Amino acid sequence: MQNESLPDWMRPRGTMLSVCPEPGCTTLTMGGTCVEHDPPVTVTFTRGRPYVAEVAAETVRVSVAG
Repeated sequence: MQNESLPDWMRPRGTMLSVCPEPGCTTLTMGGTCVEHDPPVTVTFTRGRPYVAEVAAETVRVSVAG
């Protein structure tokens, strides 16, 4: 009933989820293979790795009586 009032371009076209196509795998995925069966990806940084500052956290220990 609800879809009857929607224009054609707003109606759902199909399901977003599908089963991983690898034999024996029943994991739902949003296209292609699941994360376990995806090919490994290597990242190439054209100008070197981005700088990530190390967080220097000082911990203060407080003794609690008990």
